Amino acid sequence: MIIGLDMSLRYNIITALESTKGMDYMRIMLGDKIKELRKRDHRTQDDLASALGITNQAVSRWEMNKAYPDVEIIPAIANYFHVSIDELFGYSNDRERTLSSYVEKANALLKPGITPDKRMLKESILFLREALSEFPNEWNLQERLATFLWIKNSNDRKESNDAALKEVVELFEMAYKNSDDFERKDSILASLIMVLGELGDYQKIEEIANQSSAIFNCREIVRTKMAEKGKNDRYVSEAFLALLHQMAEVININFDHFSVINNPAIYIALVEVYNSVFGDDDFGWFNSDMCLLYLNAARICSRNIDEAHTIEYFDKAYCFCKNFMEAARDKIEKPSARCLNKATNLPSRFVYVSEKTLKEYMGLFSEKIVSQLRCNPKYAALF
Repeated sequence: MIIGLDMSLRYNIITALESTKGMDYMRIMLGDKIKELRKRDHRTQDDLASALGITNQAVSRWEMNKAYPDVEIIPAIANYFHVSIDELFGYSNDRERTLSSYVEKANALLKPGITPDKRMLKESILFLREALSEFPNEWNLQERLATFLWIKNSNDRKESNDAALKEVVELFEMAYKNSDDFERKDSILASLIMVLGELGDYQKIEEIANQSSAIFNCREIVRTKMAEKGKNDRYVSEAFLALLHQMAEVININFDHFSVINNPAIYIALVEVYNSVFGDDDFGWFNSDMCLLYLNAARICSRNIDEAHTIEYFDKAYCFCKNFMEAARDKIEKPSARCLNKATNLPSRFVYVSEKTLKEYMGLFSEKIVSQLRCNPKYAALF
């Protein structure tokens, strides 16, 4: 029960009751709403009754519209379901507009290629925390806050701590659970796995892996079994692009594993696969994959003191980097290559390669190679 109910809040409740024509209608609406929210949250009548300090028979009577909650208990019901009193009574239009504006602002906070500074991080995190206090179950806000906290933790190397990352994990887990967008759920799960890797929580990663499908049963591959006219070409194109993109990600992220033989062949071989598929077509966002493949090939060549190939591969990476930065100004577009142009759902996670990426890789080259690159006016912006 609520003790010392605020008078203004009590007035709002009474106003809501009085503004509805017909008490019977209000009872039906509120009883149905309580039942709807309880099922939404997978709660039993006993759970709600226990939280409110009443009997489960009382809850049952509300939901059957045979009784009506006392006015003093309504705020507790709203708090239990994390909704406003207006929403409990069905007056959710204003709240929905507010939520929509919050989500729109949250999604606009992070733009490709723009790394938020300390001030932006602080302001964004404050805004998202306040928004979540009002809408605690909104997955878009949970995902955005997790992302900003993750970035902040990555930037604050001196202050990086497990507690901060654990909050990021909790937010991503809640966002994943609450999201009804299966494509975004995949992206959220991928982010969650990366943070778990930073935490060294390999047991939880293993649990996620054990609950995931084998690659031959993944969504993209299963769809290729559909012979439905007009869709097979689309699904085959999407599966091929997804597998190609993931192959590039695997060998780029796991450089230490694939570079052990000091041979760039595997990177160049995948480059050739990309070239054979895309042909003369613009690679679009897939320029990112090509850039990183060439950078890692150059890294191996530099380690082998193969100056000519290091510079050759770096130059190609530079061109693909520039092309990606241009392509990333717009939404990802499907390739026009004949064997790929039926694809509709394209990979959504790409490394945003930039001049900063090129500089980081240059830092791995020998001073002699860097000096040669410095002499080329083409790369002046990198120095």
